[in-house]
Amino acid sequence: MRVAVIDSGFGMVNYADALSRVRPDTELVLARDPDNMPYGLLEPARISECVVAMAGAAARFEVDAIIVACNTGSMYALEAARARFEPAVPVVGVVPAIRPAGATRRPFAVWATAAATVSDYQTSLIDKFSDPVLAHRIPCYGLAEAIDSGDAGRVAAAIADAAARTPAEIESVVLGCTHYGLVREPIVAALRGRTGREVAVFDSPEPVARQTLRRLGIKPGGPSELGAVVAVLESGRPGSLPAALAAYPAGRLLLERCPTVPHRAG
Repeated sequence: MRVAVIDSGFGMVNYADALSRVRPDTELVLARDPDNMPYGLLEPARISECVVAMAGAAARFEVDAIIVACNTGSMYALEAARARFEPAVPVVGVVPAIRPAGATRRPFAVWATAAATVSDYQTSLIDKFSDPVLAHRIPCYGLAEAIDSGDAGRVAAAIADAAARTPAEIESVVLGCTHYGLVREPIVAALRGRTGREVAVFDSPEPVARQTLRRLGIKPGGPSELGAVVAVLESGRPGSLPAALAAYPAGRLLLERCPTVPHRAG
């Protein structure tokens, strides 16, 4: 099985990692879009163009499926990508894990980018799957960009800012941006300090990985040897994994799987 995982930045990392845990022999094509990130600043039509173009570049590597590992990209481009590539190549999007958080019937926070926080899409998910009174929307200013930089100080400052604006009564948090899973532990620690207790985390990499397998009719498990990283693309061009990924455990694992590829700094 060969799967393309695409995002504007580092959001694809945890989804690639989840695929490799659920089905280790999965071959990967990793694509990010440094020319156009962050997607939250673009018009929806432009986001759709970017995602479809990245998917097209990845599809040239004869992938069996494409994961759009970006909430904003899935929101605005999933329909266009599916129209372009399905049924030959299934396209799987991501959805913030608001449904399981809402099912707890306890107060929860949705940490997301500023653009996603005020989107009709997030509002519709909250209204559909939870009591809106229990859902607290927290825009995480600059957190995704800080994660992409690999700068621990910037990441810590952005997390501290979001935690300070999160109500102390919340019992769980939805990671509403695919980047945020890379700093899950610091987020949990910051919210522990804010609430005085452990806060449950709802995220989507493993459910998305399993959905991809279901779409392809492939069972989890299989050979334990990790599949190759077949290609790394940057805005459709051949590229390399940035050295900044080494700041994160899942990023380091990906870097180790590409020993012959020079890792560009930044």
